[in-house]
Amino acid sequence: MQTTGIVLAAGKSTRLGRDKLSVTMPDGRALAAWTLEAALNSGLDQVVCVVKPEDSLEWVSEVWLRTSSYTYNSESRFRIALCRDYAGGMANSLHCGIWTAMEYRPKGVLILMADQPLLTTEEINHVAAVLGDNPMCDYVSGTEGEGGKPPVAFRSHMFGPLLSLHGDEGARKMLCNPKYQGVQVTLPQESFWDADTEPQLQRILNYAEERMWREA
Repeated sequence: MQTTGIVLAAGKSTRLGRDKLSVTMPDGRALAAWTLEAALNSGLDQVVCVVKPEDSLEWVSEVWLRTSSYTYNSESRFRIALCRDYAGGMANSLHCGIWTAMEYRPKGVLILMADQPLLTTEEINHVAAVLGDNPMCDYVSGTEGEGGKPPVAFRSHMFGPLLSLHGDEGARKMLCNPKYQGVQVTLPQESFWDADTEPQLQRILNYAEERMWREA
């Protein structure tokens, strides 16, 4: 099933008070690079990364930047989408990602938050595979036992409802709507950790360092 990934990386980092995307992780890569590269190393057919126009993209590896495109290119799997009205809320970033993904005519999209760096390539592949294996569902979401959360994958007939969101409404609104049927995939709790505050960021950094030591 053709699935396009959408990495939302146009947030304002208001609660953290500094640019979370470029925070250095224990291996020297930027925080958002962990999320983006997990997506790029997955089986997703394309990856669209939604960013602010003023983003320097210094957090993106030069290796990946060389393969990227800012416009539709059937030969390029990595697309950078500039969201000029990102300040209007998360829905605008999501709209930008959906409209860009639609150029590739996918059967579904898988939405990722750039500030959840502990999500792995294997988990992304799992969510996408479950969407493909359940043709009657509207979406597949991750869960740690307390409702659906990103990453979340939607079939193409859900693009219209997603484009109807406004302001700070995110895809989670679709998961709470009883008219839509979804499948939940249990993922490790750390896969959902985001870097909205300094304590949350420090928890991510500590866990990432411990995981690197275990895998060494």
